[in-house]
Amino acid sequence: MGKKLILTAALLSLATPAFAADIIEPAPVVKAPIAPAPIFTWTGFYIGAHGGGAWSKWSGMDPTNPAAGWSSVTASGGVVGGQIGGNYQISNFVVGLEGTGAWSSVTLNSNSPFGGGAGFTFSLKNDYIATVAGRFGVAFDYVLLYAKGGAAFTRDKYYANNGLAGAFAGSAAGAFNRTGWLAGGGVEWMFMPNWSVKAEYNYMGFSAINELPVTTGNLVATPANVKLNIQTGTVGVNYHF
Repeated sequence: MGKKLILTAALLSLATPAFAADIIEPAPVVKAPIAPAPIFTWTGFYIGAHGGGAWSKWSGMDPTNPAAGWSSVTASGGVVGGQIGGNYQISNFVVGLEGTGAWSSVTLNSNSPFGGGAGFTFSLKNDYIATVAGRFGVAFDYVLLYAKGGAAFTRDKYYANNGLAGAFAGSAAGAFNRTGWLAGGGVEWMFMPNWSVKAEYNYMGFSAINELPVTTGNLVATPANVKLNIQTGTVGVNYHF
C-alpha cells in the first residue's frame, strides 16, 4: 500500500509541470505604435498649365515731333501656356521661383491707329508672353496666398498696308522683342494630393523702344518710340512632385 502511494505521488509530481504549462495564458500582443500623419508642405517642384485673358496698351510717339505727344491704343486677347517652378516652405512662409511661357492672341486691328488715310490698315500683335519671377507667399495649410515679381518678355509684331493698288501700293512689317518687369499675385489651393489649382493676376511694364518696321512699295514709315503694358488674368493647374 505504501509503495502505491509513493508511486502515485511521483506520477503526480511529474504530470504537474506539464499540466501547469497547459494552463499558462499567452502573453498579451503589443500593437505597434501608429505613425503620425505626415505634415503637409508646399516644398517641392511642380509643372502645370494656365490660360486666360490679356489686355494691352501701346503708346507711341514720333521722335521727330515730340510736341505731338503720345498716342495710345488698346487691345485684348487670350493666353494659353505652361509653367514650371519650385517652392520651399519655412514655417508658414513659402518662397519659390517660377518660369512661364504662353502663346498670346492679343491683337489690334485698326484703320488708323496713329493717323493714316482712308483705306489704311494696321495690325499690331503680341504673339507670346513669357516670365521669370520669384514667388513669396503665406500658407494656410492647403491654401497659399502669394505675390510675385520678376522679368517679363514679349514681342510686338506689326503689319501695315496703305490700301492702294498698283504702283502706289505699299506695306510695312516688323517684329520687335521686348524685356520688361512683372508684378502680380494670386491664390493656390491643393485640392488633392499632388494637384493644385490657382488664380493669378499680373501686370507687365515695357519701357519705350525705337521701332521702325521694314517698308516695301509706296509706304513711308518713320521711327516711333513705343512703350507697352500688359495685364493678364489667368487660372491654372499644377502637378507637384
